[in-house]
Amino acid sequence: MFDLPTYQGLLAAVDAAVTTTQKGDRFEELCAYLFNNLAGVSIEGRDAVMAAEEIDIVLWNAQTEEVLRPFDNTILVECKNWSSPVGAPSFDSFISKVRRRTLKTGIFIAANGVTGDFLNSNNGSGAIDLIKAALGEGIRVIIINRADLDAITTIDDFRTLIKKRYCGLFIHKPFNN
Repeated sequence: MFDLPTYQGLLAAVDAAVTTTQKGDRFEELCAYLFNNLAGVSIEGRDAVMAAEEIDIVLWNAQTEEVLRPFDNTILVECKNWSSPVGAPSFDSFISKVRRRTLKTGIFIAANGVTGDFLNSNNGSGAIDLIKAALGEGIRVIIINRADLDAITTIDDFRTLIKKRYCGLFIHKPFNN
């Protein structure tokens, strides 16, 4: 069951992390805590390392949580606790991980969001263009940032965030609250 003091402690642990490894591990723990509090969702893999890639979190979605019914039974989650926005190679790599597994949905959690101009140097809508291209293939990836995580005080806040980000994909507003 979601407990606000526990969640706030996890946020504080992320902030207190010193090394890059600690920052990544604690950010993943924070994200895992949220998903573990959704009905019918279980974490089936963490830091799965393969020859050419790594998957941060693999979720099993039993489709009992209403907000996750549009998502696949298996959901890949990428967690990036970087000090700057995530650029094209990492975001596109995650979309490719989803595509290679013939999945249609994924969740990308980046502390500082994603860059807006990563298709070419002057394209301010780059992230949206990559998301639109993925949508054209039937792949839906929502993006969550640290400000979103900081605003969560109940598990219903997390549900609402997922719903808004998912619906935002279809009206070309993937970053709006």
